Amino acid sequence: MAKLIFSDIDGTLLNSDLQVTPKTRIALRQQIIAGNVFIPVSGRMPQAIMTAAGQVMKTCPMIAYNGALVIDEMGRPLSSQFMTAKQALEICQYVEENAIESCSWSVYSGNDWYCSIHKSQLIRQEEKIVAVQARPSSIAEIKNLRGVHKVLILGKPEKLDQMKDELQPRYPKLCLIKSAPNLLEVVLKGVSKGDGIRVMAQEFNVPLEDCWAFGDNYNDEAMLKVVGHPVLMANAPSELKKKFRVITSDNNHDGMAVILNKLK
Repeated sequence: MAKLIFSDIDGTLLNSDLQVTPKTRIALRQQIIAGNVFIPVSGRMPQAIMTAAGQVMKTCPMIAYNGALVIDEMGRPLSSQFMTAKQALEICQYVEENAIESCSWSVYSGNDWYCSIHKSQLIRQEEKIVAVQARPSSIAEIKNLRGVHKVLILGKPEKLDQMKDELQPRYPKLCLIKSAPNLLEVVLKGVSKGDGIRVMAQEFNVPLEDCWAFGDNYNDEAMLKVVGHPVLMANAPSELKKKFRVITSDNNHDGMAVILNKLK
C-alpha cells in the first residue's frame, strides 16, 4: 500500500535559502518512484506552495492555507472552508487602526492574494519569499469577496502577540495561530493541517497510521498528532520538542532526507 508523505514547507521542506536541498529532493523523488505520494502542507496559497514543491515535481496534491483548502493534483478542491469577507474586513481595519506602521495585512481567497494599497516592506519581503505578487487593494474591495481562506498579519513578534490576545476573544469562530515569530495567521476555527490530512488520507484511501508528516512549528502540531509517523525538525521551538519523540536534523542539514532514506 502506498504511503502518504506530508510536509510543511518553510523551515521544513525548504532550507534557509528557500531551496529544497539536493539530498531531500532525491529522497522525495525516490519515494515517488516507489509509489508513495508527496503532499505539501502549508499556510501558503496554492501558487506559492508550487514555488517550493515545484523544485521536486511539476504537479502534486496539496493542502493550502493551513488546511482551509485541500486540492488534488489536478487543482480540484476536495475541501474548502471560508471565513466571511466581513470578518476579514474587520480584522484588516483593526490592523490599520492599531498598528499601521509596524504591521501589514494580507487577505487570501482561492488563488488570489490581496494587500493594502501601499505595499509595505513586509509584504514585499513576503513576495520575494513565495515568488508571487500581491494585488494592492482597498479594504472596501475585501468586503466584496465571496469568502476568505486566510488573513495573514505580518509584523513584530511582540505586536502580533498583543493582537492575537486582543482579537481571539472578539472572534470565537476564528483561529489565530503564529506560523513564525513575525507571522500571525487567521483561519476559520476548526481548520487545521490535521483536518486537511484527514481529507487527503480519505481521498487516497490510506490509513492515517500509514501517513508520515514533517513539520517545524506550532501550526504543524495538529498535523503531526494525526499521523502514524510524525517527525519534528531540529529547528523547531523547544516547547514542541517536548511533545514529539522523533526529531530529525534541521532544515539546513537534510532533515527530511535523513528519515525518508530509511523508509522501505
